[in-house]
Amino acid sequence: MAESFKWLFIDCVPLLYDKTRVARQFQVEMWLNPSPIIKELQITNVEASKRNTKPALRYIV
Repeated sequence: MAESFKWLFIDCVPLLYDKTRVARQFQVEMWLNPSPIIKELQITNVEASKRNTKPALRYIV
């Protein structure tokens, strides 16, 4: 049974996870962070309020 794994980086910490878990985490991140959709729809009012928030942890897939 061959399983496939991918690296998930949380800040500078590398974690080795199953591909389905990494894909699921990416879906959750996209759901929580709607900035790609906002950019696609060219909504500019959100950018002004976004500058006042602290940066969250960054996930790199």
